[in-house]
Amino acid sequence: MASLLNIDRKTCSRWIRDEGLKVIEENTNPLLVMGIDLEEFIKKKRAKNQFTLKENEFLCFKCHKAVKSKIGSERTIKTGKRIGKDNQEQFKKTGNCEVCGTEINKYLGVSQKD
Repeated sequence: MASLLNIDRKTCSRWIRDEGLKVIEENTNPLLVMGIDLEEFIKKKRAKNQFTLKENEFLCFKCHKAVKSKIGSERTIKTGKRIGKDNQEQFKKTGNCEVCGTEINKYLGVSQKD
């Protein structure tokens, strides 16, 4: 499983031991996992890590939560890239986390630049 998912075998062991990934038969070598169980486990892990951000929120990687930027630190910057069917400029909103001060970024769709 580790080589299939390109992850460390210790990660697989932790998933089984601590996070509830089901194995077909315990105390065997190698430990086997049903594909459907692995698929459901990974879907639940990904869903847990999804964030829904409001218009004025950023995701702070240091705080691991949705935060607002410090007042006065927020600015909108052109990235220099062009996106979409209409080949329009891409923009990035940046600022500093109001909790820890880390730089935070959020890429904007063309319609969101204002």
